[in-house]
Amino acid sequence: MDGVEVRRSDDRFLTVAPAREDAAEGWARTRHSFSFGEHYDPDDVGFGPLVVLNDETVRAGEAYPEHVHRDTEIVSWVVSGTLRHADSAGHLGLAATGTVQRLSAGAGVSHTEGATDGADVRFLQSWVRPDETGTPPSYALGAVDPPALAAGWVAAASGEPGALVDLRRRGATLWVTRLDAGRARALPQAKTAYALLVRGAVEVEGIGPLAEGDTLRITRRTALTAVATAASELIVWTFA
Repeated sequence: MDGVEVRRSDDRFLTVAPAREDAAEGWARTRHSFSFGEHYDPDDVGFGPLVVLNDETVRAGEAYPEHVHRDTEIVSWVVSGTLRHADSAGHLGLAATGTVQRLSAGAGVSHTEGATDGADVRFLQSWVRPDETGTPPSYALGAVDPPALAAGWVAAASGEPGALVDLRRRGATLWVTRLDAGRARALPQAKTAYALLVRGAVEVEGIGPLAEGDTLRITRRTALTAVATAASELIVWTFA
C-alpha cells in the first residue's frame, strides 16, 4: 500500500549483552528498530522525532550500568515483569506490567534500569526528541487497567492533554491496545505513524499478516484496521 512500509522482526538489528564478571552471556537482548550503537545504517536513523524504539528483555536481577542521557524523552512500556529505575535526580521507580514510564532527561541525568529479582522484564523503550532542550529532568509513571486496553486505544504518553504521562514533544502520542483473537481495531490515524506488534498475530487489511515484532512505517494519513488472529498487543506512535 502506498505510504505504508512493512518491516519484519528478523530484519531488525539484534544486540545480545556480552559476558560480564557478574552475569552470564545473554543477560539482556535487544531488538532495535533503528540504528543504535554498533548497528549503524545511515538510511535508518529514526522516524521523525522517534530516534529509538528498542524491544528489551533483561534477565531477573540484572540491570544496565549507570549511564547518562540528555535532551531525550525516554518512554518505556512494560510488556511483562517489573522494570526498576533509579536516577541521579533522586527518582526511584518500579513499573509493573501494563505501566508506562517516562524519564525526561533534559539538561542531563544518569540512570540505571533493569529487572527485579523475581522475573525477567520485557519492555519497549522509545526515545523522542523534545521540543526544548536544557530543561530540568523529570520522571513519571502511569498504569493502565487491562479492561481499558481491551476496550480500545489508550494514550499512554503524549505531548497533548489526556495521556497517562505527559511528554515534552507536542503532537507525539504513544498509543497501546490489546485484542482478543477475532477482534478488529482501527489504527490511530495521523500525518505519520509507527506501529509495532508487541505480541500475537494480526492481519492488517490491505497490508497482510504481521507477526510479533513486525512494524509498519506510515507516512501519510491512512485508514488501517488490524484483525487479531491470536491474542495480541500493539503500540502505535503518532505524530501530528
